[in-house]
Amino acid sequence: MLRMTMLAALLLTGTVQASDCTISNARYKHDQAAWWLSFKPVPKFVAPNQTAAFIIEMPNSGVTLEGAVHRPSGFGSPLWSISGPCKADGTEVCTFVEGEHTAIYANYDGAVDWLDDKRGAAAPDQVILPRLAASLWYSLYREDEFAPDMDAGDVFTLTGCD
Repeated sequence: MLRMTMLAALLLTGTVQASDCTISNARYKHDQAAWWLSFKPVPKFVAPNQTAAFIIEMPNSGVTLEGAVHRPSGFGSPLWSISGPCKADGTEVCTFVEGEHTAIYANYDGAVDWLDDKRGAAAPDQVILPRLAASLWYSLYREDEFAPDMDAGDVFTLTGCD
């Protein structure tokens, strides 16, 4: 009887911890590069259709890029953008992945879908930012952020939650 009670308590604890892992406290690591992604609160004075905010830390160059997720007209696919210093020691700000807007995707238990960008949404297993690596490859970060034999993609994998 005691074993059953302890097992039930353990299972309930695991369920609570899993449900506490949301995009607001999740931490992601890039699959090949030394980059880290984490979501943060949406700033107060932004476009009304901005639904999420995130940062990408690039430790090799000491830069943090600021990202945003928007829903055009309040519906449709979540579109992402990212900006930051044009070069590691610069003050000029560049927008990466310019041109056409790109959707942000996530892997939920092996199924890829648009990122659930609602406040308090469950953290996906992976976050996919199409065109991120190519945009950074053709930037001034190429030398510091890409190893010679690295085939960097656009996937960040969940490492844990705070």
